[in-house]
Amino acid sequence: MKRPWQIWLLFALSLAVVVPAVGWLTVNVLELDRAEAVARAQIELEQDVNSAMWTMDAEILTPLMAREVARPYSAYQPFYTLPAETNRQIDEPRVASPLLTQPSPYILLHFQLNADGTLTSPQAPEPECSAWAVENGTSVENIDISKGRVSLLRGSLDYEQILARLPEAAISTGNPVGFQSPMPSNRAFPAEDPLVASGMDLSANGGQRSSPIAGKLAGDLAPATAQDSVPGAFGGDDGSKLRGRKGQRGGKEFNSRRQALQNYAQQQLAQQRRQLPKPAQPNRVTEGASLPFWVKGQLLLARRVKIADAVLIQGAWLDWQQLRAVLVETISDVLPDADLVPLRPADGPDPGRTLATIPVQLVVSDPSAVGPGLFSPIRVSLMIAWACLLLATCAVAALLMGVINLSERRGAFVSAVTHELRTPLTTFRMYAEMLADGMLSDPVQRQKYLQTLRVEADRLWHLVENVLAYAQLERGNHNGRHEVLTVHQLLVRVQPRLEDRARLSQMKMVIDVGEAVGGQMVRTDPSAAEQILFNLVDNACKYATMADDPRIHIDTRLCETRVDFSVKDHGPGISDKALRQLFRPFSKSVDDAAHSAPGVGLGLALSERLARKIGGTLRLEKSGDGGACFVLRLPVAV
Repeated sequence: MKRPWQIWLLFALSLAVVVPAVGWLTVNVLELDRAEAVARAQIELEQDVNSAMWTMDAEILTPLMAREVARPYSAYQPFYTLPAETNRQIDEPRVASPLLTQPSPYILLHFQLNADGTLTSPQAPEPECSAWAVENGTSVENIDISKGRVSLLRGSLDYEQILARLPEAAISTGNPVGFQSPMPSNRAFPAEDPLVASGMDLSANGGQRSSPIAGKLAGDLAPATAQDSVPGAFGGDDGSKLRGRKGQRGGKEFNSRRQALQNYAQQQLAQQRRQLPKPAQPNRVTEGASLPFWVKGQLLLARRVKIADAVLIQGAWLDWQQLRAVLVETISDVLPDADLVPLRPADGPDPGRTLATIPVQLVVSDPSAVGPGLFSPIRVSLMIAWACLLLATCAVAALLMGVINLSERRGAFVSAVTHELRTPLTTFRMYAEMLADGMLSDPVQRQKYLQTLRVEADRLWHLVENVLAYAQLERGNHNGRHEVLTVHQLLVRVQPRLEDRARLSQMKMVIDVGEAVGGQMVRTDPSAAEQILFNLVDNACKYATMADDPRIHIDTRLCETRVDFSVKDHGPGISDKALRQLFRPFSKSVDDAAHSAPGVGLGLALSERLARKIGGTLRLEKSGDGGACFVLRLPVAV
């Protein structure tokens, strides 16, 4: 082939087009796979978050918060006095507050803040009432602890600031109890404002924006829309559709959790008003809606209570650390790495992560770093595609290399055959013209010329026979017949032809057949075996003709289930370069044919294939005293 580089250039250009295209496709598919994995992880996370939010709000916080927001104003005193008609029926006119005898493990203190800044607690009665309080269910230790907490809380509360934050809506058994949304308020707070809060919109009026919590409650409360509860969460210049849908779902779930608290609180309101004795009270008492908020790192739940013209603030100091530990432990099986943090005004509104009962936000790890896994279906498919592309590339490269090498070897074969045919044809033409013109009158000389013509004819016949035999093998048309004969019979059949060939090169055949081996039966194609042995002897005659020892040895030996025929000469042997292509067809170039023994380099390749065709093998063995030694192995007849 004149220009194989053109083929390789075309192959390289094809790869330069295909590989980047497949690489671009791979990158995009991997990105889609990663996006799908992140989407699946996000969906699973949102489901887990939703489940966790419902667990915390509905199972733990809703009963606690609903019970507190429904407490009557009179419960914030250590005791209250019964009405006059009731006092006539019992000996003791005072009734102990449930807050005195039934402390909650999640509430540090219940308190009442007056307009003059006075802070009292039903758990910390005045000294003159302490003995009576101990007799009615509390202990001196609890009273002392509560007094200490009153002192701690007193420095954190500012009556005017808290009152300005609390909703003015009143609650009653006919009006549902609402909570202000735990979203950051639209109202701007000064930087020094100690109310780091957002609470739950405890609006009691249907006309005001309300935020229903999770659950079961009924009432005339007009449920807020997701957009109302989460101002700014949806839309905006940078809001995507996916984010909007996520926010809508979160807003709906948040409203559902808020509605549950509203309903539960309404039930608690009716239940407590029904179960507790009605105290003697002024004519005008208005209990306001409650609001949870943060004050200097403390979580409070407060409301305004109007008695006549006086406005009080009543509420509870929640034990945030205890609540947080219980809440995190409750959802640890669903969200093991979750945490709860206070919701601050600067935080972006995320209703799906905000508790509906207290201003607290759930924090979980972002699933954007989640990968699809090394052996996801798409990745496995890409691996298979790349492996197929690599195999196809290697296969095409090997095919091109084979085609180019075959083309080059066939070109070399044609050149070698041309060179090999030129010498005998030239001899034929010259001697035929001399004999036809009667230029040789001497009978001895004429006989010598005729002998030369016969030798050249045999040489041409051997060349053509090898080429035709190899062509038949390549097409799979070897029609030899297997026979069973002895080793001696096989060698006697081929011996005359071998000796004639050796005699033409002035060499001598030495055939050594032992008695034990000579009678051994072998199953083979005699014609193929004869052609193999003749090719081996012919090669020995060509390459060892100048050797000091002109003998060519054929030895036989029996090796278990085979008989070995070794053909050995005393020539220069075979070089390392020639060993690499010893049995390759068309491996002899015209230059090799011109500067070495005659031939086209097809004899050994043909012999090796014929040996395999008749069930034997042909290989080269190392010879300790120089020369080349080829061994033909034929199977023993069973």
